[in-house]
Amino acid sequence: MKIYFDMNIYNRIFDDQSQIRIRFESMAIDILFELIEKEAYELVWSFILEYENSRNPFMERRVHIQAISSLCKVVVNPNNKIRDIAKEITSKSNTKDKDALHLAAALYSECDCFLTCDDNFLRTIERNKSSLKETIGLIKLYNPIDFLRKEMDINVIE
Repeated sequence: MKIYFDMNIYNRIFDDQSQIRIRFESMAIDILFELIEKEAYELVWSFILEYENSRNPFMERRVHIQAISSLCKVVVNPNNKIRDIAKEITSKSNTKDKDALHLAAALYSECDCFLTCDDNFLRTIERNKSSLKETIGLIKLYNPIDFLRKEMDINVIE
């Protein structure tokens, strides 16, 4: 299974871990990175992730994320097809440009799942699912906790 992580996944461990949700998401992400290291999943890296990481004002975070990016088996470079997919996503859903580029890179690289901690982005895509159906196809969008619960059939919180 090929998966794409939004940049907020890579940055989650640097967020305030005293918040329970953030701590749970960080634990889920740690589990996912372990599974990726064991090659249970194929992780995709993209030019937009590279760009966003290069703009991170915290050098420690930049270096850490760059090191983690070495786990990615697929690297997506910019091209007109990704730009066109992103434009279609924004026009049909009013998604932010960077979010649309991330999703377009995941679609272009034929990812099965797109993981993000951005609830607003997930809601925007869900609200516009019918108009985006042809564009996004069968890709599944998840929060990392929901991904583990649904894809791995883990029943931790009921």
